[in-house]
Amino acid sequence: MSTPGELIPIGIDLGSLHARVAIGNLAHHKLPSPGLVDTRPLPNVISNAQGSRFTLALVGVDKANADETPAETEERHVFGEAARRALARDKKPTISKDPSSMVRELVKSSSSIQPNGSDVDADEKSKNAAAFFQHLSELACDASSSHPSKLRAVVSVPVASTLEEQAGIVQSVERGIHEAVAARKSEIDSGKSKKKKNDSDEDDNVVVAAISDPAAVCIAHGLTEAEDLGVIDLADPANSDKLSSWKNVLVIDWGASGLTATHIRRTSPSSALLSIVRHAKDSSCSGLAIVDTLVSHCVSMFERKNRVSGVLESVKAHHRLEMACESAVRTLSRAPTTTVTCDGLYEGIDLSVPISRPRFDMMVNGILRKAETLLQSFVSGEGEEFDVVLVAGNVCEMPAATALIRTKLFPNASAGRGNVPPDEAVAIGCARHAAAILSCETHSRSSNVGEGLGPTAREVPLCPLAIGVCIIENGKENGESEEAISKCAVPLIEVGEPLPANVTKTINFGDVTSSSIGIVQMNRGDSALKNKVIGKIDIKDSESKNMEVTVELTAEGSLTVSVNGGESCKLC
Repeated sequence: MSTPGELIPIGIDLGSLHARVAIGNLAHHKLPSPGLVDTRPLPNVISNAQGSRFTLALVGVDKANADETPAETEERHVFGEAARRALARDKKPTISKDPSSMVRELVKSSSSIQPNGSDVDADEKSKNAAAFFQHLSELACDASSSHPSKLRAVVSVPVASTLEEQAGIVQSVERGIHEAVAARKSEIDSGKSKKKKNDSDEDDNVVVAAISDPAAVCIAHGLTEAEDLGVIDLADPANSDKLSSWKNVLVIDWGASGLTATHIRRTSPSSALLSIVRHAKDSSCSGLAIVDTLVSHCVSMFERKNRVSGVLESVKAHHRLEMACESAVRTLSRAPTTTVTCDGLYEGIDLSVPISRPRFDMMVNGILRKAETLLQSFVSGEGEEFDVVLVAGNVCEMPAATALIRTKLFPNASAGRGNVPPDEAVAIGCARHAAAILSCETHSRSSNVGEGLGPTAREVPLCPLAIGVCIIENGKENGESEEAISKCAVPLIEVGEPLPANVTKTINFGDVTSSSIGIVQMNRGDSALKNKVIGKIDIKDSESKNMEVTVELTAEGSLTVSVNGGESCKLC
């Protein structure tokens, strides 16, 4: 089994159209990161053989020996644009019309067992998906100069995916990396029989975690790693608010499959745990819909100019025009004008259609209005202001989409790190999370479990109320302390925090000597709960102006408190 120091953390973003791989750095992960905006170096997103930092998540089968007889012909997998060209040669529909060859669809289909003898098809789809992840792992190995057995991956999963779909993605990645290991071994020792796995491979879990796309975006921007000093100043409670630099985040993932908005809330100011409050998706606002709009415009101009018809009935012409329009949409995100060109598109006639950014924005205006309607529901429906609004996906790089989000809807929200590209945010977040896991001391003790990740779910009890601290004047009863608690109490354990919870804070109380530090129950919007004192810590005359308080709440509801590392006192 490999030791953590030898392992390579990678993040895999399996998008509905493109896939990306980022390589994390354990040394960068250990650097300090003060404040809301994380300034540590980002993981590297690797390029494929064509120099692109993304790979079309498409798998095709090509004939390795086209001149041989059918019995001697060997089939091989092709990926990305090569697979798209294979579809065009075989006169199969484009990926916008038939996405069944896309990796995400392959994983989804192979993860469910269907009746009527379709297990063979599911196994073939699983094999094709694993071949794609083998290709990605080989790219990561070439970029990091490492062996596939050293890779440890964190993969992203859609926020609305089922446990079965998540398990399918994890199993496909695991199988792909193991196939890469077997391929390397067969290259070294070609005289021996090829094995898919050996004992050491099965002992190591190559996928260390699976996280949702919006969680990965938050990690990429460093929101889960903002510095927490662990100090509460009860002499100036307002000063303690600086620890709660953010509470509500809206993650806007606008990619090829649609627009997904996710409201994420931090469970407590001292916690890195993220809670998904709500998410909504509109598939009609997809990046593919934007490309189709440009395809329709170009076909209309071409047919009108050359007095022809039925251009899109040619599968080959449709493939070529779709690829040209995808490239044009990316160019318009950076340049004011571009030209969609295809040599000999139809009946030997060339296509050349100039497109300006204002003209393009007018064409996709209907899609932008639909997106505004969805995002507006989070502005008016949640009743809370978002401290941070993060974006992900290719469409968010369009100036019109940026203006809608940053200028019109959320002008006052923080944008997070400015150097995280929206289309690479998920892969970067996965790589950072992989580095965080590998840097933990417990990883080397827990990574030898051969079961891997699977469709498991646990019911975790959540804290039903908030426990905090507050200065209580001596002699006051619960009824007289409610106003002081509501104004001055600082939470230690928030509502919704997973149990058991253990929090240690240094409490500064200044020159206060005629009062006590109260361990209090706080009303956080539930009218059935009242602010009340659960226990008190007497402040004795001493030169020290602070004390270290540890509060522990078990899943059974037992609350204990200890001061300065002393003996624990059970309050309830």
